[in-house]
Amino acid sequence: MNGPGGSAPGSVPGSVPGNDDGTGGAGGAGSTGDPQGAVDSGLQGERTRFAWVRTATVLAAGGLGGAGVALRAGAPAGAVLLFVPAVFCAFLLLTQTGIRYRRAQEALRRGGPLDDRADALIAWIGTLAVVAGAAVSVLAGIGR
Repeated sequence: MNGPGGSAPGSVPGSVPGNDDGTGGAGGAGSTGDPQGAVDSGLQGERTRFAWVRTATVLAAGGLGGAGVALRAGAPAGAVLLFVPAVFCAFLLLTQTGIRYRRAQEALRRGGPLDDRADALIAWIGTLAVVAGAAVSVLAGIGR
């Protein structure tokens, strides 16, 4: 039977049942601060790797697709060239997939953070290149 406010008797109001380590989770490997358990308990590295592959694939598709549309519509060369950095950034992200995966696994094993700021910067540069290319293409009158 639940006590006042819907919580179980003896529990802290607002707490999540599960374990006693204060995290509110179900416990098990990874929730106790054991770095080795974090590596063995799931597919964190694989999910991260596939997320970066998806990011790079969408970036390449945006760059190539945008350049293709701009070329077919007769956009100025400058608008088409703005899409090139996006494709280059996508290539960099894809080629670094294996390296990034190994770094992520090592960070999980040692229990430390993964510094992926350079990868995030590359992704942002590529995204901004697609946005700039699209903006210049629209302003140049491709949508007429």
